[in-house]
Amino acid sequence: MFLISNGVFAIEHDDDLFKPIEIKEGMSLSVSDCVANAFKNSPKIKRKKYNLDVAKSNVGIARSQYFPVIGAGVGFYNENNSDNIYYNSHYRELPNVGFTINKMIWDFGKTTAYIKMEEFYKLGAEYEFMDSLCSTLFDVKAKYYNLLRAKAFVQVAQNNVEINENFVKLAKKAPDLKTAELQLSEAKINLIEAKNNYLNAKVDLNNSMYLENPPDFDIQNTRTFDFNNYYAYNSANEPQQFSGYQFSFPRNKAVQMAYDNSPDLQILISSKKAMEQSLLYIKRTYFPELSAGAGYGFINSNQTSDNNFQVGVNLNSSVNLMELKHSIKGADAQLKLADNEITLFKKDLFYEVNRAFNNVDKAEREIPAAQQASKQSLETLKLVEGKYKSNELNYVALQDARKDYIHSVQEYVESLYNYNMALIQVEMAMHYHIVDIHHKTEHAMCYHSEEIINHLNEVLGCDENEIKAVKKNKHKNNAL
Repeated sequence: MFLISNGVFAIEHDDDLFKPIEIKEGMSLSVSDCVANAFKNSPKIKRKKYNLDVAKSNVGIARSQYFPVIGAGVGFYNENNSDNIYYNSHYRELPNVGFTINKMIWDFGKTTAYIKMEEFYKLGAEYEFMDSLCSTLFDVKAKYYNLLRAKAFVQVAQNNVEINENFVKLAKKAPDLKTAELQLSEAKINLIEAKNNYLNAKVDLNNSMYLENPPDFDIQNTRTFDFNNYYAYNSANEPQQFSGYQFSFPRNKAVQMAYDNSPDLQILISSKKAMEQSLLYIKRTYFPELSAGAGYGFINSNQTSDNNFQVGVNLNSSVNLMELKHSIKGADAQLKLADNEITLFKKDLFYEVNRAFNNVDKAEREIPAAQQASKQSLETLKLVEGKYKSNELNYVALQDARKDYIHSVQEYVESLYNYNMALIQVEMAMHYHIVDIHHKTEHAMCYHSEEIINHLNEVLGCDENEIKAVKKNKHKNNAL
């Protein structure tokens, strides 16, 4: 359904998303590892699967209108009249047997519209299930980059402590020493806070994977967030020149790709088509219903035995014309509202895609500038430190240089984080990098629907070619 090129931002292999690993103490996890475990554990995905089961059940109920209604019963009856001395003082029926069958033959398209309406609702439930996978992936990635940022801030805070410890040693006068000790205490407090933020970010990532009693693990840097304690005070190393992600499609096609891929938009379209069938159903309520019935009964009493067989054809119609008139108006208004919602969603999605690309461009331009500022601030700190030792500058200049350095490195970390979050915004708007998830979800719902809950990753990872009945695929294509 989604015939676009397969691109990846921070996930290199889509197949890894469906191969959860057992997380052990001291392991280093990738984004794919975290997403795979979230797919395996998420109750939100299961919720959407259960909603899909309900929608399928409603389709079955709608189709059952064409099935016959069968009734059967057996019983006995016994009566004693104690105040009557004649023959009818005792009456008995044993057995009393009855069997009936009634079949709706044709209702002039009402049931057909009802079935189609439920089919479109089921299709919407399938897209909601697909969207639950997308939402889970986006949530895990956002929490993953939050943790990478928190980890980097811990490294920067540790550098800040080391700088202030050195400044305490360099302080030459009593006021300078007192100031240095105060700044060291503040740096230690900031380090404690940074470590706590890191722990909370890790809890958030565990929550997104729904891990119970998770072991202590680390996470890997990605190509677009490769911070490795760069521009450290005591062991300075510089990153390579930053190169942003190269999209494999022209940007003028991005909006249309977003329209094609968006499960939310497909849900709205499916709901609108279901409402069209609902309106059609309401308009046909005044048509009569043609039905046929047959039945057999047997009564064996102490007075006589009776067999009976009934056959009948009925044409019935009952309608409140005033209620029908206003129901049609209401359904037509709901249909126009649904069509307007689709238009509104597409307009909002258009601006969302453009806004996301603007943020990517902005963040990509900021990273090289932040790298240069970090490098220059470290060089300035070293220069001011040397001049302080030779009494050319005072202690205020030394502390100002330290603050500028810490702020510059923090800004560099923040620019990496902003760039990756901007990429995620593009992914969320376009559902671009998870095209394979869309394809595999379609495959799983079509061929492995009953296995999804217990073996989600296995059925999503299935690469076998399976052929369904042509009729079912044709119906689904027509629905889309």
